[in-house]
Amino acid sequence: MYGSDEELHLFEPGKLSIPGNVAEEIPDVGVYFLYWATQNLRPDQAREIESAVNGRRCQNGWFPLESLDGLGRRGSWRGPLTYLAQMTAKDSAIVKAWATINMAPDDGKARIEATAERLLYQQGHAAAATWVMAVRPQAFLSLTLLGDSLYNNWESAVASLRPKDVARSVRRWNR
Repeated sequence: MYGSDEELHLFEPGKLSIPGNVAEEIPDVGVYFLYWATQNLRPDQAREIESAVNGRRCQNGWFPLESLDGLGRRGSWRGPLTYLAQMTAKDSAIVKAWATINMAPDDGKARIEATAERLLYQQGHAAAATWVMAVRPQAFLSLTLLGDSLYNNWESAVASLRPKDVARSVRRWNR
């Protein structure tokens, strides 16, 4: 069941550039959120949210989850990015499960999980996927599976929210 003869190419990542095939398959949570959150807003409100999201991007252009640390999860009084924090709450578990699929616990699984999670928080979803693909080239990991899992999680998270919740949070944001 486990691929114990899989050769891992572990390395400590620095700043990662995202290859085209990864960028095509892994959705950008910032883009997704902006599309969803700004649909029913006035242009000035949409620009406020866009500025807040894009101002948190890292050098590689992707949205790192650590930029959401410190945002509460209690509702609109914290601002619209609270919804982005809620939407991405399960992303770490999704990325770690994908990164270590079919790995035995003693095959470096903990190190891969820890590094993938750190990259997710510091450089975004695509950086974590890029590193995992480089570390586990023999695993035949599916970028499509990861991308679909993330997208479905985000869809599920926003399904219970109403557009007026976002509009209300924007109005209260700058008080």
